[in-house]
Amino acid sequence: MNPSRTVLAAVAAASAAVVLAGCGSEPPPLEFGSAKPSGARLDAQPPQGGSLPVAQWPDACEVLGEEEIRAILPQAENFDRKPVKVTVLNFNPLAEPDPGTTGDVPKGGCETGFRLPDEYESERNSSIGVVFRTVADPALVAEAYAEDRESEAEKAGRGAEEFQDLGDSLGPEGCFVKWSDQLVCHQGPYEFEVSGSSTADGVGGYEESDRNWREKVLTEVVRTLSARMAGQP
Repeated sequence: MNPSRTVLAAVAAASAAVVLAGCGSEPPPLEFGSAKPSGARLDAQPPQGGSLPVAQWPDACEVLGEEEIRAILPQAENFDRKPVKVTVLNFNPLAEPDPGTTGDVPKGGCETGFRLPDEYESERNSSIGVVFRTVADPALVAEAYAEDRESEAEKAGRGAEEFQDLGDSLGPEGCFVKWSDQLVCHQGPYEFEVSGSSTADGVGGYEESDRNWREKVLTEVVRTLSARMAGQP
C-alpha cells in the first residue's frame, strides 16, 4: 500500500494590520530561547504498510503549546490559532486507498499568530505554522519524504537558491529547507512542515528576517515536535 500524500488546500492568515504608535520608550530587546518539549507524546499508530485514517490525524492546533512557544520566544503573548485545511490524496492510480485514508483534514495544519515587542503597535506581528503532510507507516513516510526532498533538490539545480538538505541535524530523521521560511521534516509516522515569519524588532531587516526566524525559531519548533513524536530514539 502506498501512503496517502497531502496537499495544502488552504493556507491561513494574513498578518495583522500594523498601526504606527506615538513616540514612546523603545521596546525591550527581543529574547530567543531554545526548545523545551513539554506537551503530550504524539503517538499515531498507522497500520503496517498503510496510512492513518484522516479522522485520526492529530489536531495541528494542539501539537505546539503556548509554553513551548514561550520557551523559544519568552516575550510572546496574545496568541491566536487558525486551523488550516489539508487535503489527503491517493497518488497511486493503480491501487485503491484504504477506506477513510483520503479526503479533507480540517485541522491538519495550524497557523499560530502572536505578538512580540515592537516599536509599532500591532495585535499580532509574528506567526508559526505547522502542517502535517503525511501520517503513515514510518517506512512509507521516509519514502514520501525522500521523493519530496529529491523534487526540491532538482528545483535547486535549476536555480532555486533556498533548498538546503539538513539531514538529521535538527533532531528528526531528516529535514530540508524548502523556502527561506519553511522547513520540511520527517520523524516516525509523520512528515510535517514548519513555517512562519515576524516583523518584530530584533528579527532583522527585510532581506534577513526570514532566515533569522527560521534559524532562531523554526528550527527550535522542529526540535520541540520531533522530540515528542513516535519513533524518536
